[in-house]
Amino acid sequence: MSSVSKSFAEIFNSGYWAGQQKFADATLEANDGTNFRVHRIVLTQHSGYFRGLFDFSLNQETEIIPNIDRQILESILVYIYTGTIELDETNVCDMMIASDYLLLDDLLKICGSFAIRNMTSPNCLSILTTVSLINRFAIFEDCFRYALVHFRDIFEISNSGLEKLPFEILIKLLESKSLNVTSERSVWEVIISWTEANSSVRLPHVPALLACLRLQEETDAELIVEILSHTIVSNNLHIFSQHASLKSLYQNLPYSYDPRMPNRLHLIARNTHRGSELYLTYDNKFDFWRQIGKAQFFIDTMVQIGQRILVFSKQENVNGIFDIVEEAWLEEEFPPMPRISGWTINLGEKLYQIKWLHHTDRSLYYRIKISSYEFERNRWKSITKEHGMIAKGVVPLNNQIFIVGVQTQDDVMMCKTYDPEKNTWVSLPAPNVFRHCLFLKASREKVFVIPADESGGPRIIEMYDSNQNSWISLPELHFRYLFLGAVIVDNKIIVYENNPDDYQYQDVAPPVYWDERTQLWRTIEQSSPWFHIERYSVLLLDDHRVVKDITTKNKFPGKKWERMFLV
Repeated sequence: MSSVSKSFAEIFNSGYWAGQQKFADATLEANDGTNFRVHRIVLTQHSGYFRGLFDFSLNQETEIIPNIDRQILESILVYIYTGTIELDETNVCDMMIASDYLLLDDLLKICGSFAIRNMTSPNCLSILTTVSLINRFAIFEDCFRYALVHFRDIFEISNSGLEKLPFEILIKLLESKSLNVTSERSVWEVIISWTEANSSVRLPHVPALLACLRLQEETDAELIVEILSHTIVSNNLHIFSQHASLKSLYQNLPYSYDPRMPNRLHLIARNTHRGSELYLTYDNKFDFWRQIGKAQFFIDTMVQIGQRILVFSKQENVNGIFDIVEEAWLEEEFPPMPRISGWTINLGEKLYQIKWLHHTDRSLYYRIKISSYEFERNRWKSITKEHGMIAKGVVPLNNQIFIVGVQTQDDVMMCKTYDPEKNTWVSLPAPNVFRHCLFLKASREKVFVIPADESGGPRIIEMYDSNQNSWISLPELHFRYLFLGAVIVDNKIIVYENNPDDYQYQDVAPPVYWDERTQLWRTIEQSSPWFHIERYSVLLLDDHRVVKDITTKNKFPGKKWERMFLV
């Protein structure tokens, strides 16, 4: 934690440590000769470095602490004795280096969290370089992601430290598909600036940096000529040791048909007491987002049709259409989503509604009705019916409508798929556990059957593998949920308490996710972004054309990206 600055001597004037300095049994000497009287037992309880130091020199009175500034050492001693630390932008890097050197992992974690929370375009690269030196992967990845997302802003700042960046970090940035640049000219200008800052040492790195460019032969012809004629290329002996001529280099430039764009994005609706806020992730990861819209109702379902996002609120029986590329609500009217016993899903750019209906004729006691939406006429058209099955859950899977339900006459589970293109029904193996109440979630080629009400029912979730055409029962959940909910996020299924009102009266079980690698349910920590997953709806956007249009707009100047959840 941070606190108001206090000198090391002041902590012995009052409080717990008052009068305890007279029992000090060792002296630490900073790099400028300043001495601090300390208690060996206190320092060894917090630091592996001091344990080793005092064990090695048990009878030595004064220990010299090299390479640590007096002010930094004093602040660290205050932290060891009081648990408080004063951090700011000017000292956090030195504090991380000293914490790592003195093996103070808890303080290093605090410094890393402070650095990430207070990261800006001007200080990002200096922090990134520092954490790379101390080899702390988790902190490095957070800093690195900030640099990728804010790279355009960093490049435009004269004092960002770009020219001092180590080659290993620079090339990792420039080769990334997620680098936030509007054109490869920006990447080329970075290569020039970095190389010319110390050309005698850096010219050998130019061939590797050129390989980071993602040039398009049709659109980057002028840039290619400029690259070939620049002195760091045309007069670079390290290039011509690999290429006999400029023509040879031209033929071997890294033309790429894999531009700097993600293969998917995520649209997130966050429910608040006023409605829902719409956010768009920077790329396929869940770490940076920006708000793109608001709704006056709670969004619980989102369906993508091209660049139009159809949003529904079953409880309020309202809906809307949001243009994800233009980031605006459309005025088009749209028939409401079924409130009871119904589902609306999409297969590609076609929209389907599935209902089960009660019928007075005993032979047709229940039936499933599937309708397709005709956009040009703004109406639903019935396309098929299926008798003898009560639908309990519906999801899209492999361009088919996947339905789990029960037989109308007996308590027996059923599973069928409907192919709208072929107008065919196919029966599949049914889940092993019977449930009256359930809902489905699909991820890739798998479907999960989740009990919708945990009151007295089995806590078993079943997974259908379409490749194996079989159901697998997952281990029982660790916790019992009053109203069990589930969502697929980043190809993981998360199970959680879906009764927000319950939070007002008692503690509820934390959410868990299925770890495919270990085949275990794992508890989600309170610090995780998905601890309050009941507040979010997530829609995967993976249509290449739409993702390309959105990514182009995302990289316009002026777009402000926020960390989704601070570390």
